[in-house]
Amino acid sequence: MTASSYRLGDTIAAVASGPGGAPRGIVRISGPLTIPVLRKLAVPEHREQLRPGRFARRLALGLQLPGWQLPLEAQVFLWPQGRSYTREAAAEVHTWGSPPVLQAVLEQLCRAGARPAAPGEFTLRAFLSGRLDLAQAEAVLGVIQAQDPQELQTALDQLAGGVGRLLLPVQEELLELLAHVEAGLDFVEEDIQFISPEELARQLDRLLDQLQQLQRQFQQRRRAESRWRVVLCGSPNVGKSSLFAALTGQAVLVSPTPGTTRDYLQAELLWGGMPLALVDTAGAEAVSTEKQGGVEGQAQHLARQQQEQADLVLFCLDSTRTPNAWEQEQLSRLGSQAIVVWTKADLVPRRPSRPPGLAAQMPVLVTSSRTGEGLGELRRGVVEKLRGLGSSTASVIPATAARGAEALGGAVQSLEEALRLVQAREPEELVAAALRSGADWLGQVLGTVYTEDILDRIFSRFCIGK
Repeated sequence: MTASSYRLGDTIAAVASGPGGAPRGIVRISGPLTIPVLRKLAVPEHREQLRPGRFARRLALGLQLPGWQLPLEAQVFLWPQGRSYTREAAAEVHTWGSPPVLQAVLEQLCRAGARPAAPGEFTLRAFLSGRLDLAQAEAVLGVIQAQDPQELQTALDQLAGGVGRLLLPVQEELLELLAHVEAGLDFVEEDIQFISPEELARQLDRLLDQLQQLQRQFQQRRRAESRWRVVLCGSPNVGKSSLFAALTGQAVLVSPTPGTTRDYLQAELLWGGMPLALVDTAGAEAVSTEKQGGVEGQAQHLARQQQEQADLVLFCLDSTRTPNAWEQEQLSRLGSQAIVVWTKADLVPRRPSRPPGLAAQMPVLVTSSRTGEGLGELRRGVVEKLRGLGSSTASVIPATAARGAEALGGAVQSLEEALRLVQAREPEELVAAALRSGADWLGQVLGTVYTEDILDRIFSRFCIGK
C-alpha cells in the first residue's frame, strides 16, 4: 500500500502490542468512528459511558465477542480529537494479552466499522497531522528496532526533536537571507539594498560551514552502520604493509624496495566488538608528469582516494629515521581523525620521541611488526577513537542519516552556488533561486518538503499497529 492509497478518513484498528502471549495486550483504534465502533462492542449497560469528551479518560468496559459466554473485561483509554497521537479521536483497548483474544477484538472492531491499519499508518497520520516531523517519525521506528542502550538513546533524542534543533535554526536563517534578497528585488529601481553583498557572503559562509559539519556527521553515521574505514598511509617503505600483516594475520608481499604496494589491500576485522575495514595503501610520493598515467600514478590516485574515504587515518613514520619534509608537512595537517604510528621500533635502541610541531591532542603510538610491541595498544587506540567518532555522529538514527545525507549534500551545493554568485556579483535573482533551493533541500530532511515515494520508503518499514 502506498501513501496515496491510505484512506485517511477511515477509522483504523490494529494490535499494537508485541507478538506472543503476555499478561496484557493492546488494540489501538484511530479515526472519526472510534466511539461508535466501540459502542457496538460494549455491553448495553456500558454504552452510555462511550460519548465524546474534551479530555482523555479511562473506562472499565465489558466487550461482547461472538461465541463468548461472558463479556471480555477491558480497560479502554479514550482521547478526543486533537489530543491523541494521530490528532484524531483515538482509543486503546487494554485486555488479556493472549493473541487469540486480541485478534478476536480486532476482528469485531473491523466488523463494527473500522478497517485493519496498514504498516506505519498510525505514525503516518501523526506526521500528516503535524504531530511529528519526518525525522521524528523515523525515530519511532528507531526506538522499536534499537539493539542497545546507545541506539535507544539516539532514537529517543531524535524523537524529542534532535534533528530539528540542529537544522531548523539554519533553515530559518537561510529563509531570512532569502527574504532580504527578495525584498531588494522588489525595490531594485529605487536602488534600496536590504543586505550588502559582503554581509550576505559572510553569513552564507558561516551557514555553509555548519551544514558541511552536519553533512560529515550524517555520512559518518551511514558508514558506521556498516564498517568503519581505517587507512594506513605514509611514505614508501615505512612499514605499512608489515604492520597491516601483523594486525590482520594476512600474508602480504614485503620488500625493502620502496613502492612494493601498488594496489590497496583491505581486511575486514572486529576489534573490541567494533566492525572495521583496515586498508593498506601505496606509499605517498611525488610522481613525475610522464608517469601520471602509469602504474605509479594510478597507485597514488588510489591511495589518495582511500584516505579521503577514511574514517580514521593511521599515519606511519619510520622509527629508524627522522621525518622528512613531506612527512612534517603532512603531520601539521592531520586532523582529529588520525593516529600517528611509529613503526620498526625493534630496530632502534630508544623509543622514538614525539614528532615536533604535532598537535598536543594527537595520539602517538610506537609499534614493531616483528616483535608485536604496541600492536595491542594500537588496536585499543583505534577502537577508542572510533567510539568517540560514533558518539559524535550518533545524533541521528541510520534511516534518517541515509535519507538526509543526500538532501544535506544538495543543500551544501546550493549554498556553495549562492556564495559563488554573491562573490561574482551575479544578478540577485540567481542568488535567490540558489537560496530557495537550499531551503527546500533542508525541508526534505525535516519533512516540510516531501514526496509520496519518500513516505512510502519510510512507513513501509513499520510494523502494523505503529
